[in-house]
Amino acid sequence: MGEKITWNEMKNRYPDEWLLIIDFDLDDTGHLKSGIVKRHSKNKKDIYSGPVQTKSAAFRYTGESNFSGLRCHAGN
Repeated sequence: MGEKITWNEMKNRYPDEWLLIIDFDLDDTGHLKSGIVKRHSKNKKDIYSGPVQTKSAAFRYTGESNFSGLRCHAGN
């Protein structure tokens, strides 16, 4: 199995890549603190398409997101 590293180390080692992370730890707010990078790729499909041999896994992107967030509309 791989080495457990911090989220900042993941971003430095795998810039602008998609990661499959196992044996991960979250902080009190639910943000990823550390884990073991099982797979990494510039192509998101490479990460999501393969089998995962663990009950829990995290999928993260180390680059900047262009996702502007959810929008909602409330009417009367």
